[in-house]
Amino acid sequence: MILYTTMPQEIIFAGQSEGTNLKHIEVNGIPLLVELNGEEARVVQVLSTNPMDFLKQETAPGQTLKLTFYK
Repeated sequence: MILYTTMPQEIIFAGQSEGTNLKHIEVNGIPLLVELNGEEARVVQVLSTNPMDFLKQETAPGQTLKLTFYK
């Protein structure tokens, strides 16, 4: 999409990224970008450079991961 406008992009796209709680985490050695929601995380993007990591169904974008915190 190309926008031909004199308005700054900050005004045009204001509010589109608000409300997202994105974090980088690592699951089984695979770096992921996830959206946190309480004790769950939804995979947004696989950040790995290993092509085999993109074939793993448990860390595919859209999957929900249960977060466990260790003390």
